[in-house]
Amino acid sequence: MTVAMPNKQYLETYEHVVGASVFAPVAPDAFYEVVRDVRSFPDWAPGVRRVEVLENLGEPGMLSEWEVSFLGLRKKVQSVLEEDERPEFLRWSYEGPVEGWGECAIRQQGAGTLAEFRTGVAPADRHLESLMGSSIARGAASSQLRRALQRLGDLVARDDGRVIVGPPVGLL
Repeated sequence: MTVAMPNKQYLETYEHVVGASVFAPVAPDAFYEVVRDVRSFPDWAPGVRRVEVLENLGEPGMLSEWEVSFLGLRKKVQSVLEEDERPEFLRWSYEGPVEGWGECAIRQQGAGTLAEFRTGVAPADRHLESLMGSSIARGAASSQLRRALQRLGDLVARDDGRVIVGPPVGLL
């Protein structure tokens, strides 16, 4: 399977885009290593039940299968690591019952690091599309991303307590 990264014009057509950022008093490599290790996502990302790497472990083109749960629905999606610029940027695409993309920009900021995440989703199923178009689903997606980033920050900062989660800041 090949999941192609859409061009910029296509990305702008995604109606369901969420983003948030997290700051922690750590080096950029701390965020990069955890985000790049897709098998660790169930440890910090609510809704990610399981991740299995199918091909090209640890390199661009890595193919993985994810079992995710959102609003009570369990689905499997496949993801490809599209870009990997250590330790500053990761971009992936995915397809299945939903298709889309995600990216993470990581930058040193003062005595810590800021990581900004953004993802765009286009459900392939019309029932999922109507569900995701609701304000309840959009709010749940945003809340779930913020919870994930809080857990990610706590994980990389080793529960330091100085983790800040907020809106996107424009790194992407």
